[in-house]
Amino acid sequence: MTGDEWGLTGESPVARLRFGQTLCVKFEVLDRSSRRAFDATSQTKGESRMLPDVSRNRESPIKLTRFSRRVLLRRGLLLGTGLSVAAGLLAACGSSSSSSSGAQSTTSSSAASSSAAATGTSGGSAATSQVAVASPSASGSTAASQSASPATTATSKSHQSKYTIEPAKHTGGKLIWGAVSDAKTVNPVVVTDTSSGTIMAMLFNGVMQTDVNTTEPTGDLATNWEISPDGLTYSFTLRDGVKFHDGVPLTANDVKFTYELMLNPKTQSPRTAQLTDRIKSIDVVDDTHITYTLKMPVAPFLATNMETGVVPQHILKDVEPSAIVQDSFSTGKKGRTIGSGPWIFEEWVKDDHITLNKNPNYFGGAPNLDQWIYKVVTNASVEVQQLKTGEIDYGSIQPSDYNDMQKQSNVTMHVYDTFSFTYYMYQLDATKTPLFQDKAVRQALLYAIDREAIVKTIYFGLAEVAIGTMPVISWAYDPNAITNKYPYDLNKAKQLLDQAGWKAGSDGIRAKDGKKLSFTLWTYSGSDTVQSMATVFQQEWKQIGVQMTPQFQEWNSFLTRIENTHDFDIALLGFSWGVDPDQSTMWACASYSGGFNMNKYCNPQVDTLLNDALGTTDKAKRKQYYTQMQNILEDDLPNVVVLFSKAVGGVNKRVHNFFPNAVNTQFNSEQWWVDG
Repeated sequence: MTGDEWGLTGESPVARLRFGQTLCVKFEVLDRSSRRAFDATSQTKGESRMLPDVSRNRESPIKLTRFSRRVLLRRGLLLGTGLSVAAGLLAACGSSSSSSSGAQSTTSSSAASSSAAATGTSGGSAATSQVAVASPSASGSTAASQSASPATTATSKSHQSKYTIEPAKHTGGKLIWGAVSDAKTVNPVVVTDTSSGTIMAMLFNGVMQTDVNTTEPTGDLATNWEISPDGLTYSFTLRDGVKFHDGVPLTANDVKFTYELMLNPKTQSPRTAQLTDRIKSIDVVDDTHITYTLKMPVAPFLATNMETGVVPQHILKDVEPSAIVQDSFSTGKKGRTIGSGPWIFEEWVKDDHITLNKNPNYFGGAPNLDQWIYKVVTNASVEVQQLKTGEIDYGSIQPSDYNDMQKQSNVTMHVYDTFSFTYYMYQLDATKTPLFQDKAVRQALLYAIDREAIVKTIYFGLAEVAIGTMPVISWAYDPNAITNKYPYDLNKAKQLLDQAGWKAGSDGIRAKDGKKLSFTLWTYSGSDTVQSMATVFQQEWKQIGVQMTPQFQEWNSFLTRIENTHDFDIALLGFSWGVDPDQSTMWACASYSGGFNMNKYCNPQVDTLLNDALGTTDKAKRKQYYTQMQNILEDDLPNVVVLFSKAVGGVNKRVHNFFPNAVNTQFNSEQWWVDG
């Protein structure tokens, strides 16, 4: 998966990654089947040649992949939800689990969810520790972190695995994965939400995937790849003998077909704009070799663009691209919805469950379990209750339930930092409201929020106040270099509003030129965390003479509001960045029509810095660019990143080899097993 999506609180994040490390030439990986015994080493080995630093000088604005904002929102709208390394919209108030999807990683947004469950890293088997706390490093592999000349070579080292794999003492049985939102599609070409991404991770394989130990891209269908010295040509060698679930061989033609679908605007893929901007041509050499030629160097190309699940050409070749979304392949049909992954589609009962059966012919080894069920529950409280009773085996935990769940003898808790955050965005389209055109107003509202208190009282310490826009586990995180940190300061907030000409009236509400500083905050319903945060905002803004009315809306209706009609004053939700620190999908001018810039923010300086950072493989330079970008953003303040949440996931102790983590919780689903 690539990296940006929306998500609901408690929703499992899709592993959407954005790789920002130095790209490697001629990088070989062990056969995926060897993962079944990888408890001591990582999956990668071989020689790598570092690329030279290639900068792009482009004056045109960044063009972005048209990420399905509905997917991203679903991920990010959940407050506090912990997403996978890919970004996406989340439910803003909780934590969520990370899922490794074979679908492309996209930045995901979610309602800041309170349950960050499956995204974290556990130090051992879920069956052995009551509470597993992990903070996975996003610093990447041991390969050189800076660019090198074409003649420079580096040997990638074996990485100690974070996880100890238990040999299966029992095969058969099923695992039930609980979630508060249903999927929207089972087609990786059009996926945009974390729930769908969770399913995609089980059904499909991408050319690349993200290594859960290093957060660097590694091969999935690819066994090795070469990158030209100028960073424009990527040549992949695919695994031989991989088959789709119906027995038809998967070849380079299927890979090209998948990308041609995404490049076609009629497909309605959220990745069309970005891929069109980056890819010049795709050439099939033979069944196991394919070459991509880029229009310009793109540092995170492997992670952001090469992890989309490959779909079968022989199934979809006669379907018009404009009909892909409605085709039964996308809506789920046994025998037609097929991939190459460890699990085979069985059935989908909308808003109830999705059932997958084991793939006995999976190239990575047949799963230990017979069945995996994605069960949709009505809300986060029901999810927690069913974890207690054993009706589900895995689920996300809201911060308010964390202490109680630690006492639950049949559940292991996993806590870890994530790439997810809760944020609110100001409407900057003056045709919709003029209230937030002055940045002094935007800044004043943030100074009036006691974020430390929110972390303590609403998140129960399972979050961290945001300093800048980079997550705490990103290699580009540098809080000391951020100029504006916005500590809680009511006097400063009042002073800014006074200086901007907003004076309090007889009713205590400020006004200017006959217009009251009164507006509506929109968010989604069904989350106690979200409701609590909206209430706190309302009370604190009232203290500085601002009237805010919260409005709660059903999830899908809320997504339509923010991504389609843009009919909001302020919107509160969650989001999850990818592993790579590129944040173009939210801040670039062009992303208003094809990304997660939903409030019409545009600053050419930010675009230039984003472009410069994408055009170099030198991590030190990229970090400098992103720090400059953040300082501009923290002054402009188009959106307010309130906090970065930890993920909290609960796993039934009968389940083994299940490791919630911030990158890809489903990376080893074929190794899961349950007690007999």
